[in-house]
Amino acid sequence: MSRKLALPLFLLTFALCVIFASRTPQPIIEELPSDAADAPAVLLTLTEKVGGQTVTLRVYELDEDGYARYALFGADGTEIDIPFGVGRRTWIGEDEAAEKVSLTARDDVLGFPGFELETVQGGRMTVRYFYALTEQGFVYAGEAFGLGFDDTEWGDGVWMLDLTGDGRSELVTRSTFGTGVPRVFVYRWNAAEGISQHSGIDWEKADAQLAKLSAPLGSVARAETYHAEDNTVTLTLYTEGGTREVTLPLTTDILGEWHAND
Repeated sequence: MSRKLALPLFLLTFALCVIFASRTPQPIIEELPSDAADAPAVLLTLTEKVGGQTVTLRVYELDEDGYARYALFGADGTEIDIPFGVGRRTWIGEDEAAEKVSLTARDDVLGFPGFELETVQGGRMTVRYFYALTEQGFVYAGEAFGLGFDDTEWGDGVWMLDLTGDGRSELVTRSTFGTGVPRVFVYRWNAAEGISQHSGIDWEKADAQLAKLSAPLGSVARAETYHAEDNTVTLTLYTEGGTREVTLPLTTDILGEWHAND
């Protein structure tokens, strides 16, 4: 081959190599999204088996304000809604997370298998959330909150019983607000609408006279105490002239309207 022909062939071959090399797939280097890279560390992980599915609770490290966020996840990794938003925070110190958070499977929550998430907030306030595993997945079923859940006088503040007579249990809870007086709430599953609902004692239905006397005193003068041993509730009114009480069976006849657990 002549030197005049060899040089162009060499240049052509070199050019083709450059072209093919530029088309060769190059490794792709992906950076973590900023939110993933900045994700807080997990302080505590708890799991429970509920109706054949695994529920996971994670508690994350404290943020700059000193709060720890906790979150619930189903078996597929989807975050389960916590009342008041999945970003809800609670006062849990890094060295106290294991003592102030618990996850417990329950055989019966509104007639379904379910679980309870319990947290101690602010060092003394216990908040207990209940979830039921329905046909729609895990659904928020109800809550109990306040002080003294281990007090023998009050019991643990949560009772399961069929109050409506439909063969499915309702959730009866005792909760105390900042005033310290107890209230009784009832949660049920509305199968027709596929939602959980809650109601409370309607004092007008329970005892019209006592309700009339309590009207000018406000809710801080009212207390409601549930007695599981005979399924009764005691309504107590605190007045300047003394204490007045009435005890009657806890039935749907003395409950108010049912509201969706949004």
